[in-house]
Amino acid sequence: MISPIGLRIYFYMNAKENNQELIATLKVALELEKEGKELFLQAAEATKSKIAKQTFEFLAKEEDKHIENIKLFYDTLIDSDISQLPDLEDSNADEKLESFNLKLESIREEFSPSFTDVEAYNLALKFENGAEEFYKEQLDKAVDPKIIKFYKWLEAEETMHSRLINSCLKFVENPTEWFQKRKKS
Repeated sequence: MISPIGLRIYFYMNAKENNQELIATLKVALELEKEGKELFLQAAEATKSKIAKQTFEFLAKEEDKHIENIKLFYDTLIDSDISQLPDLEDSNADEKLESFNLKLESIREEFSPSFTDVEAYNLALKFENGAEEFYKEQLDKAVDPKIIKFYKWLEAEETMHSRLINSCLKFVENPTEWFQKRKKS
């Protein structure tokens, strides 16, 4: 039988080990978001169309928000433990997506896609799908309610980014069909 002190030491060591695993995962997430930001900034520079440039600049700013929240969780775990993690607000990903789609509608007259825009959107989509998958895997492993909420927030954000990029791809590939579908919804 384990003594009460032994039990506390066991739980402390187990919590420390879980903290270290979470810290390592957050380091990966931080690098992933930094890479995403850099990818989007490069795509914004390389693209010729105004809407693609705005899309990638928007996505780069989104990555800044993700980086900020990941750093907040990371710094909290470095300085204390999982019980001190902050509560995040729920993601407003659907609102951001709708707002972006309304902007797409407003530039109908100035739109002229290029093949490089399609390539850039496809590359961005692959990146976002990878990030979404990574956060889904982390969510499936999470036990702590704050960590679960954190990964749900990240996953919702990445899902919105994928939906946004898909919307842009559909807009670029067939604007008429894109507008018809928007009118129906």
